[in-house]
Amino acid sequence: MPPRFPLLSKEFYACWCNHQKELQLAKHKIDDSPPELFPELYLKPRRLDYYARQLEENMNVNKELLKRINLIQRTGGFVDCWMRPEPTNTYNKLLCKQRQRNLDEIRKNNLYFYSRLLIARSEQPLTKELEEHWKETKHKLILGASLPFILFKTEKIDRDIRDPSFDRPLNVYRTKVSMEVWVVGGSKIGKVTIELFNDIVPKTCQLFLSLVRGDPFGHAYAGTRFFRIVPDLYCRGGDVIKDNGFGCYLPEGQTEPMGVECYRLKHTVPGVLSMVVSSDNEVCAQFNIIFKPLPQFDGKHVVFGRIIGGPAQALERISALGLPLGTTTSDCVIRNCGWFTRSGQYREGNQNTIKFPPRRKVKA
Repeated sequence: MPPRFPLLSKEFYACWCNHQKELQLAKHKIDDSPPELFPELYLKPRRLDYYARQLEENMNVNKELLKRINLIQRTGGFVDCWMRPEPTNTYNKLLCKQRQRNLDEIRKNNLYFYSRLLIARSEQPLTKELEEHWKETKHKLILGASLPFILFKTEKIDRDIRDPSFDRPLNVYRTKVSMEVWVVGGSKIGKVTIELFNDIVPKTCQLFLSLVRGDPFGHAYAGTRFFRIVPDLYCRGGDVIKDNGFGCYLPEGQTEPMGVECYRLKHTVPGVLSMVVSSDNEVCAQFNIIFKPLPQFDGKHVVFGRIIGGPAQALERISALGLPLGTTTSDCVIRNCGWFTRSGQYREGNQNTIKFPPRRKVKA
């Protein structure tokens, strides 16, 4: 026990000593003894030889390490004292000078770096500079708000444009299909008749016609919407997988989407239908309907048909539902579609029974 401090009373010191003795003689109530080892549970007999060799290697490495530590202590602590033969005093002096030069160089670089840090400036503009920029931007916004905001000039669709390459040759049969377009929660836009160019792009037309009829797995155009409508330019629909433009349809019995057939026809007439081609040159059964000649689509999408009948204002009504960025004010859907046989009889296509992923609700 430590000696009593003069300022402490004898009673307090005696009480404290008794307390320390009680603490030393106290027995713990928790069993802290190591658990019993069962080697048969941890060591596999067939690997004992491997463990013995590994233990021997570790012991040899530790012995060599202890020898080097002993040598370092006996020779003054130089890092390279394990060299053979042992370095002389001259070598040690030269080595110290070299290390000192390296340390001086490092110190010099650190001082230079520290001086650069003192004068360094962040790339983030200062608050005063941001306030000046905001004043200029605010002034420009106020001036811009006083002017009319027009992204697309609304025009009437010109139906007098003709392209001889779309004319049907003699003794050539072209399939005709019809689509009935409605506004969800609104009125009927109209029922349009479409002529397919079977003689030019037969594979693309067959893909379109198969989805007009509906395949055995429930994929069909009837029930899908035009997910993109750009006023006075074009509309896009036909996503039978996700109904949002991110789906890709695989024809029955195929493991990859259909490739591009040809770019022979051009987007020269309003009402032309073209199959969308992705960036990977894949046709996913989505199609465009253009409202005006769009040469920028030539060589990028496959033209396979045109609208030859229906209400005169059908394209204008669809175009009016679009917004400049391609979204829609209301959902424009294909409620029904069908095809005409060679004898002129109309056959109704099946409805799409695929469960589309939920759409994000637009906050009012």
